[in-house]
Amino acid sequence: MSLPQSVDILIVGAGPTGLCLALALHKHNCTNVLIVDGVVQGENTSRAVAVHAATIEAFDTIGCAEAILQAARKISATAMRSKRGRIETATFGPLAKHTKFPFMIAIPQHVTEQILGKAVQDRNIRVLRPHRVSRVQPNAENPSLSDVIFEDGQVVRARVVVGADGSHSMVRESAKIGWADPDGEHTDEKDNKLMQMIIADVTLENAPNWPLDNISLAVSTDNIVLLVALPGQPYPHIPADQLVYRIATGIPASWGPPPHAPDTEYLQKILDAWGPNVVLGPGSPRVVVKQTAWSSRFRTRSSIADTFFARLPTGTGPDGAPLREGGPIVLIGDAAHIHPPMGGQGMNLGIRDSVKLGPALVEFLRTAPAGPLETRAQQELVDAPLRQWAEERRGRALTVIRFVKQLGKTMTLPNERRWLLGVVPFNPAWLRDTFLGFMCRFTWWRAQAAWRISGLGNP
Repeated sequence: MSLPQSVDILIVGAGPTGLCLALALHKHNCTNVLIVDGVVQGENTSRAVAVHAATIEAFDTIGCAEAILQAARKISATAMRSKRGRIETATFGPLAKHTKFPFMIAIPQHVTEQILGKAVQDRNIRVLRPHRVSRVQPNAENPSLSDVIFEDGQVVRARVVVGADGSHSMVRESAKIGWADPDGEHTDEKDNKLMQMIIADVTLENAPNWPLDNISLAVSTDNIVLLVALPGQPYPHIPADQLVYRIATGIPASWGPPPHAPDTEYLQKILDAWGPNVVLGPGSPRVVVKQTAWSSRFRTRSSIADTFFARLPTGTGPDGAPLREGGPIVLIGDAAHIHPPMGGQGMNLGIRDSVKLGPALVEFLRTAPAGPLETRAQQELVDAPLRQWAEERRGRALTVIRFVKQLGKTMTLPNERRWLLGVVPFNPAWLRDTFLGFMCRFTWWRAQAAWRISGLGNP
C-alpha cells in the first residue's frame, strides 16, 4: 500500500508504545497521524507479561483498561520460593488507598497489542505495514519538517517523527542521539547471571500447586526462575482447558549461548537445574514441560538516550557539535530506554511515556508555524512542551533503571561462603533470605515493595 505524502505525526513502530501514543493523540482530537511498522502484523515477538497499576491507569485514560483487564489475570502478590520455604515479597492489596487498580495483571504482550490494535482500528487510525524506515532527514524546502525515507523509496513528510522502533532505533540513529548505560557500566558476563536470558510460554504436567494469582520466583543456589500462569487461552493451538505458564530465567555463561528459540527439551533442563524441581520438597512429582507455545532468548543491558527530544541535525557548528534546526524527533519506549526485565518495568514505562506525550504533541502542533522557524527564540518557545516532557520522562527512566539494577543485584547475590575482613564468614544469599524472611512478615514492608513495583510513585 502506498504511503501518504505528508502527515502531522509519523509514529515509527506499531508496538504497545506506538499504538498507545496514537490513541492518546486521538483522544485529544489529533487525527492526522500515521503509524508504520517494518514487520507484518503478528510477527513481533512477545516479551512483556506484567502490567502495573500506574500503567492500567494510563490505559484507562485512553479507553482501553476495561478490555485489557477482561483479558488479564489479576496478581495479588509476588513470592520467592526456595528450599527454605515461601517468602511473600510484595502484597498489592494495600495499594487500594492510592488507586482503583490495587493489583498487578499478567497478560502476554501479543494479547495487549491485539487489544490496542483493535482500539486503533475502531478509531480509524492508520497503521501501514510492512514499511521499513531507511533514514530521516530535514526537508529541503522547509528544514523544520522531516522527510522519512523508506527502503522502497517512498518518502513521507512529517511535522513530528516519533521513534517507537525499539532499541536499535533507526529514528534515533538518524537524529544522532547518543545511547549508553547511564552509569557507564560494562558488566562482565561471568559476574552477571542474568546477562543472557530465555523466556517461554509452556504447558506443564504436575505443575506446582502455587497460587495462580501470584508471580513466583524459584530461587536456587545460583539462579532464579520466574513462573506465572497466563490468563485465558493466549495461544489458539493450546486447548482452553490447559494453563499456559510464562517461565523466564538467566542462562549462565558456562551453558554457552541459549538457542534462538529454546525447545521443550532445553526448557526441561532449566526446570530440573534451577526451577520448581529444585525448590519443591522431597517426594514432589517432577514438573514436566509438556508443550512449548513460544520461546525466545535475549541479552540484558541498560541503556538510555541522551535526550528523548531533539531536532534533526542540519549541519555542524564551529565547535563540531551538530546544529539542530531540523524537524522534531521524539523517542519513546525501547527507542528511549532499555533495562533488564526484573520487576517487569520496560513496557510499562514506555506506555506511560506515550500517554503523557499525547498532550505535549498536541500543544506543539498548536503553536508551531507551518513555515520555517525564524529565530532561535521562536524555536525554543515552540519546543518547550516537548522539551519539558522529555526531561521529565528521562528522569523517570533513570529512576527505573537504577531500581532494576539494584533489584537484579539483590536477586543474584552469591550463595557461597565469603569472608568479612578475612576473619568473619558470611553467606550473602543466606543474609538476604534471612532479612527478607523477617521483614516480609510485616504488611507495611510488602506494601512498600508493591508501591515501588506499581509505578504509582514514578508514573
